[in-house]
Amino acid sequence: MSVKENFTGMIQRANESFIRDNVYMVGRTTLARALKNVDAQYQEKIFRNMSEDGAAELKKLMAGMENISAEEIEAAQREIVSMAQGYV
Repeated sequence: MSVKENFTGMIQRANESFIRDNVYMVGRTTLARALKNVDAQYQEKIFRNMSEDGAAELKKLMAGMENISAEEIEAAQREIVSMAQGYV
């Protein structure tokens, strides 16, 4: 299973309460990198469990990441999956 599949699977399985309680434990830049190449449905699940301002800030940060490498995205996804495994 790829890093991206692990990451999106984690988002899919996570309930909204878990996301709301833990999304701010991840650094904004890490979260923006991790969400950069995933389908909109996964991004939206994260955004709707953040404050309106927080989601807007994250979207703006993601929009500014045009030249991010696949390795940086995978590293961020791996970091978040690893972090989440400690809470489940």
